[in-house]
Amino acid sequence: MLSLPGFVDLQVNGYAGIDFLDPATPVADLLRAADRLRQGGTAGFLLTVTTHRRDAIEINIAHAREAMDRQGPDGNILGIHLEGPFISPEYGYRGAHQLPYIIAPDLDWFRSLQQIARGAIRMVTLAPELPGALDFIGAIAAGTLVSLGHANPDYPTLRRAVAAGLRAVTHFGNGCHPEINRHDNILFRILACSELNLCFIPDGQHLPEPFLRMLLNSVPTRRLAATSDVVMYAGMPPGVYEREGGRIRLRADGRLCPADDEKLLYGSSSTMLQCMNHLAGLRQLAPSDLIDLGVCNPLRLLGLDPAPFLRRPARLAWDERREHFVNLHPGV
Repeated sequence: MLSLPGFVDLQVNGYAGIDFLDPATPVADLLRAADRLRQGGTAGFLLTVTTHRRDAIEINIAHAREAMDRQGPDGNILGIHLEGPFISPEYGYRGAHQLPYIIAPDLDWFRSLQQIARGAIRMVTLAPELPGALDFIGAIAAGTLVSLGHANPDYPTLRRAVAAGLRAVTHFGNGCHPEINRHDNILFRILACSELNLCFIPDGQHLPEPFLRMLLNSVPTRRLAATSDVVMYAGMPPGVYEREGGRIRLRADGRLCPADDEKLLYGSSSTMLQCMNHLAGLRQLAPSDLIDLGVCNPLRLLGLDPAPFLRRPARLAWDERREHFVNLHPGV
């Protein structure tokens, strides 16, 4: 039987009512969310801190680091993903990030954040077209995975960003304007850069089936990594939820979006196990390829060896008959 300890998720914003963006969220709740995720098949993840006030981001980073320390080396919080605030302020490209908090890359402040994190910020998502972004990328790329997201650089700028050390793309196919030029757009510019590794969200909401099949057909498996972008509303009942910056709607079909603009998305309500089973349902990838996309490739992007990780106690197994992954310890 093919078994594994669980999947690795590079983008987790919260879970089961626990919000990683809220600086008032106590460390105990972060650990509770991490344990719930582990039980559900997420054996490793980056705790994601997104666009907010500077002081709020600093508190969130400090809480994430404390949660890692309390888990110890075998915990499932593998590090921190800083998604924003160094992103595009343009509508569509900024997604649901709050415009007042978006800023240009600030290297001195990032270094102070990394000091608070004691080196645990493993991934930064930014817009390479912002003033100072190319120098910022060059300064941090040796020790941090720099990823393009919520961005719209032209092709020459994107090439310069790759030369500076840009290595990945966060949620490819999303974080852009709902309507784009059919020939010159951020998706095609990214596809033209064979150096980039593409993270994507196969939750059934972010990307339709033809897009997923196009991606799997056109990009080598070694350059792809699945991620969930799961947020605090995962596991909660459908409805409209109030939060700072506006109301969020969780529809009965699982789509999460701003209540006043359902063309945009507000993260995902699906865990990595659900995302990977949606991907498996396409019947296009072998189980070993699925494990590459959901475990090995994300770890390699972080500079980690998948072999020791895969030797951890098994929680998931591949069901040959139903052709999807099952939890060996549901409800534990």
